[in-house]
Amino acid sequence: MTEDISLKSEATEEFAGFVETVAYDQLPGHVVDLVKKSILDTIGIILPASFVMPPLAAVLEMMKEAGGKKESTILGDGAKVPCWSAAFANGMRAHVLDYADGHLEAILRVGPSVIPPALAIAERRGGVSGRDFIAACAVGEEVICRLGVAVARRRRELGPWHGGVLFGNFGATAAASRLLGLSREKINRAFGIGFIQCAGTLDLTSSIDSNLRGMYPGFVGQTGVQAALMADRGILGPRGCLESKYGLLRTYFRGEYDRDALLGDLGAEFQLSNLSFKPWPACALAHPYIDATLNIVGDNRLTPGSIKKINVFCGDIGWDLCDPIEKRRAPSAINDAKYSIPFCVAVAAAKGKVANGDFTPEALKDREVLKMARKVKAAKDPALNKTDEETTKNQLPPARVEITVKNGKVFAKRVDFPYGHHLRPMKTEDLIAKFKDCASFSPKPISAKNVDRAVNTIMSLEQTDDVADIVRLLK
Repeated sequence: MTEDISLKSEATEEFAGFVETVAYDQLPGHVVDLVKKSILDTIGIILPASFVMPPLAAVLEMMKEAGGKKESTILGDGAKVPCWSAAFANGMRAHVLDYADGHLEAILRVGPSVIPPALAIAERRGGVSGRDFIAACAVGEEVICRLGVAVARRRRELGPWHGGVLFGNFGATAAASRLLGLSREKINRAFGIGFIQCAGTLDLTSSIDSNLRGMYPGFVGQTGVQAALMADRGILGPRGCLESKYGLLRTYFRGEYDRDALLGDLGAEFQLSNLSFKPWPACALAHPYIDATLNIVGDNRLTPGSIKKINVFCGDIGWDLCDPIEKRRAPSAINDAKYSIPFCVAVAAAKGKVANGDFTPEALKDREVLKMARKVKAAKDPALNKTDEETTKNQLPPARVEITVKNGKVFAKRVDFPYGHHLRPMKTEDLIAKFKDCASFSPKPISAKNVDRAVNTIMSLEQTDDVADIVRLLK
């Protein structure tokens, strides 16, 4: 423990009190709305993942082969397994499509670490009301966001740690603990138990041909569920694991974090107010380019055949998604495609949309898209390195796209805040359309009637007596 932080004001203790006491009625209306959207979005993304990413089917089979108490459901499959196995199986699929919600300043995904473990515990318990579920997800997501932002505001460079893994454990533990009704003391202990599983560097994302990159929320969700259940049974994890001498913030981040961002106005102000949602299943850095291309094509009614060339202009960060250009134009793996600005721009220009079906093994061979990709050229523009982080908290560098048509006319668009950014939030109808599109790829078909019922249940979740109703509609 640092000399100037007392046990009572230590961050783990403060978070534990927040998780225990914040009631649904204390949540601002816009936070409730965002949490419901996060639940809808995360569940939707889970459903098609093992179809779009076939290796995930093996993970589901592993969980079913292990057996155990049948208490929580693998979504889109129907099998029931122990709650931590369900949290693992559902969490493994919640981010692999690169489609999940997130906090841009913190540079991490949010819903995938919280919703699967919360849903697993809720189904295990039974009779969990929508109001209680919303409150549990809200505190879990807020813990992740605050940890991420506190570190980001003192960050000198990215890495080496993967924030989604390190901070996700605490969000998952918070949500599971809240649903189990743990006391402040037990929540503090549960955080300590979950802390021993904190690991993971940016090596997780450095290899684009690895399909493990987006699977980490499975490990996070399992940890959160088991930590909360162990604390509930009297296992004593170390108190104060966030700010203690050998705790998370001093050990992993050398004590360099913004403590006011971590704890200031906790329970009154919510960092998850800045949650963003993805309208397109690709790396967030590609989103400004997709947005610019779709705008140019749509506003000017351009057809694929009318396009002569496309120039994309990038700052230093965006350049990593363009170089080497030949490889980026024709990616060989799904993750490679999602991390390729030229390929994503080509999809947008060729099809006038970007959706799940554009990132399958078959779609990577689409002749029209590959033909369009050959028209894409990339150039550096130092002006695009500048972002107004102090006033907008935007970690996405802006993008500029120029499309030249065959008659020589040039159409240009710069995008600073892409659609889905918290300053340009997605419309509810677009989130619902995204959910339905995802559900249509579920390996186990779900009727349109049940999909509609699930949407209505989630969007009016505060009126639901048992959150397991959602699972029954989607299993």
